Amino acid sequence: MNKYVTAAPRMTEREVLPHKIKMGDREIAFASFGRGSPTVVFETGLGAESVEWGTVVRDVANFSRVFYYDRAGRGKSMAAPKPRDALMAVEDLHEWLRATDVIGPFLLVGHSLGGLLMRVFAQRYRAEVAGLVLVDSLHEDQFDVMGAAFPPPDPSDSPPLTAIRQFWTGGWKKPDATDERIDLLESVRQGREITSLGDLPIYVLTAGTFRVMPLVPDAHRERLQGLWEGLQARFLPLSSRTIQSFVPASGHFIQRDDPKAIVEAIRDVRRRALSG
Repeated sequence: MNKYVTAAPRMTEREVLPHKIKMGDREIAFASFGRGSPTVVFETGLGAESVEWGTVVRDVANFSRVFYYDRAGRGKSMAAPKPRDALMAVEDLHEWLRATDVIGPFLLVGHSLGGLLMRVFAQRYRAEVAGLVLVDSLHEDQFDVMGAAFPPPDPSDSPPLTAIRQFWTGGWKKPDATDERIDLLESVRQGREITSLGDLPIYVLTAGTFRVMPLVPDAHRERLQGLWEGLQARFLPLSSRTIQSFVPASGHFIQRDDPKAIVEAIRDVRRRALSG
């Protein structure tokens, strides 16, 4: 019996990650509960903490074991040497899983940047991975495609719109642009090396990210959303067993707006993984 597998905690920021474990000079906070295989492992994006998986992990724990954690430098976990790229984060996660006696196979769920990290994990540790759910995932080409399509600056722009435009049109290249100091240039290069994951069951969940983004002027939303959906479609050739569905009323953070859609995607991938 794994001493770290506990009853599902109450989903508050104080309660959500009941365990900490130290390796070397660093410590991470994590939670693991539920029973069943494969173990569902969650990875957050840049703009959300692990607590936001709360509704999803509680539902998934009814039919499979779950593991989620605060990445280095987020939430309750200690920071790591910086800047960091996707492979560094993946190697961290793999070590934490071993240290906490969480065994595979793993069903990986990644939101936004977490989608890139989980693709890198799936490629590097393919034999340990049973399936993959990409939740409105970052795509390696998104800054090239979307940055050029953002509406040009206007004196009426709000400060948040100005900030998001600056990030998408070049600011992303600087690690200091993110709280974790992520080396996105190297990370997207690593992502481009992933051309196939064979017959791995994959589910691509695509949100109405730009269509419902209040920062973007109405006249530009549909065009940006079309480009976003085109990028999401580029994940389909990753596997011979990839499917895609859309959550058009949801913003980028589907775990906030429509957690049931993520639970159903996990159910689908788990069913396909177990059926062989």
